[in-house]
Amino acid sequence: MKQPTIFLLLLTATHLIAQPPGGPPPGGGGMQGGDGIWRRNAYYGEIQTLDTCFGHQPGNGDYHYHANPVCLRAQLDDNIELVRTKRTGSAFKEKAAPWKHSPIIGWAFDGYPVYGPYGYSDANSASSAIKRIRSGYRLRQIAERTSIPAWSLANHPGVSQTLTTAQYGAPINAEFPLGRYVEDFEHVVGLGDLDQYNGRFGLTPEYPNGTYAYFVTIAEDGTAAFPYLVGGEFYGTTSGGRAASVPSTATPFTGTPATTPSLTSWATKNSKQEVLVVNSFNPAAGAKTTWPIDIPSGVSIANAVTTPILADTQQIRYTDSTVYINASGLASHVIGPWFDPLMNGGNFSNYPKNQNYQLMFPRTPAPATTKTAAGLGALGLWVNGVAVFNFLDGSSYSVARGTDVGGGAVATTFSNVSSASYEPGPLTAGSLVTATSLFGAVLATGTEATSTAVWPTTLAGATVTVKDSAGTSRLAELLYASPGQINYRVPAESAIGYATVVVAAGGKSYTSNINIAAVYPNLFIANAEEAAAGQVLRSGLDTYLVLYGSGRGSATTATATVGGVAAMVEYAGPQGTFAGLDQYNILVPRSLAGRGKSEVVLTVGGRITNTVNVIIP
Repeated sequence: MKQPTIFLLLLTATHLIAQPPGGPPPGGGGMQGGDGIWRRNAYYGEIQTLDTCFGHQPGNGDYHYHANPVCLRAQLDDNIELVRTKRTGSAFKEKAAPWKHSPIIGWAFDGYPVYGPYGYSDANSASSAIKRIRSGYRLRQIAERTSIPAWSLANHPGVSQTLTTAQYGAPINAEFPLGRYVEDFEHVVGLGDLDQYNGRFGLTPEYPNGTYAYFVTIAEDGTAAFPYLVGGEFYGTTSGGRAASVPSTATPFTGTPATTPSLTSWATKNSKQEVLVVNSFNPAAGAKTTWPIDIPSGVSIANAVTTPILADTQQIRYTDSTVYINASGLASHVIGPWFDPLMNGGNFSNYPKNQNYQLMFPRTPAPATTKTAAGLGALGLWVNGVAVFNFLDGSSYSVARGTDVGGGAVATTFSNVSSASYEPGPLTAGSLVTATSLFGAVLATGTEATSTAVWPTTLAGATVTVKDSAGTSRLAELLYASPGQINYRVPAESAIGYATVVVAAGGKSYTSNINIAAVYPNLFIANAEEAAAGQVLRSGLDTYLVLYGSGRGSATTATATVGGVAAMVEYAGPQGTFAGLDQYNILVPRSLAGRGKSEVVLTVGGRITNTVNVIIP
């Protein structure tokens, strides 16, 4: 059948870009680096390495969440719903009102519960409407970092709120924006619903007579809101933590009879499920019970697992005063993959590892007369046995160095995702890529797009050079360039394997890394709901889908399913007008006529594409 013309708009629409993965390795443990005054916000410095569940791990394999644990909340039916399951993980969104009160989703080491983001609008009335519980923090309106907020003084003993010159923070600019450091936030009484510890006293379904409780905080649009989980100090006395031993008198909890929330809230129903991990070397391979797999030669990784591990909370024991929890520290929801443009191939080298947690929590918590700083590392345990982490990544600003020291190396760089699916992962020679600025990198000196099918190697003062695994460097063709984004094509002659990408503009250059595979197909999406970018055509009694993609690589054939039904792919090859653009002509089975919205997935060269949806008339 004749191939229709595709519009250039499909390749230049910048409004479709999702949050790009990749970025620096996480901290989450050890001592604070730098001067320790302006402590880096983990959600800022590590967000690029988080999976879609907002989890990742440092070199010791301690998988944890720093903020809104969406996959756990979905498992607990906490006012959140699945949008789509992708090769790189599930996408969720907050349900629209009316809401129900969030369940207990974790426990802090002081013994107080951690709830999801929704609670009673009147903390003292269980009959009041359910609302999103708001953080009392906001970004400070400051032009210079010459003072620290009052709430953080307890985390800085011996430091005055007004700083000396030697304690000043970084200049506020694109590289060091407000929000990079936790001291960029202030707590304002009455601004939200929660105190400076990110909790409040009130009634909950589990505590009809009232309790102090922490809340996960999110913004109105569903994004995580500072301080995310627990503030800079614990509200209660922190008698919980690692348990070297468990008293012989401790009673195993079997679930019957139902007793206190501190026992019944722990998630054990998936404790016999094996942990499933998707790795960044080939997300299309799906989740595996051992990891990582498909490791290219010459790659080093931490925490290879060859024996499946059981997920979630494994054992609960208790005495009158204490609850003892044993867990692997790994979740029953699918975790991973993780990406990092500064590491080989853009693949994150750390993988989760069985932590063999044995932790204890007080059954009867009490407010602390002297508050304890919620320092670097774990603050408690989620009910699925995964660590509750703080808002720090182990790095702080150093006046002497003029940059952050410690923790992950947050450097100006850029992520690389498929221009078709906006998913990270392997790319192919000749495929179309969207590079997005990270941490203040200025990728071009202006904004410019090409208007022809022949693309230049310079746009808006920017060039992109790809050095492949054979050591050969080639200029990439550019479709669009702006200070925050460049759309480029991987040179078609590039060798398979790890490659380095350098963007140069305005006298500066930035380096990133990609993994070039023989085949890794992606389909173009038209919107955030992942509708296919293509056409539905009628030819007599037959209906055809014409879909577009990139990343077909060396493959010459494809198979497809439409609405779960096998469909014939009559053409799989180049689109013909624009380099790097693939086209697939799919004959829709007549049995699907009038089906309406249907999912489409192709298998190209043995690897599946991202799933898109179409409307079958």
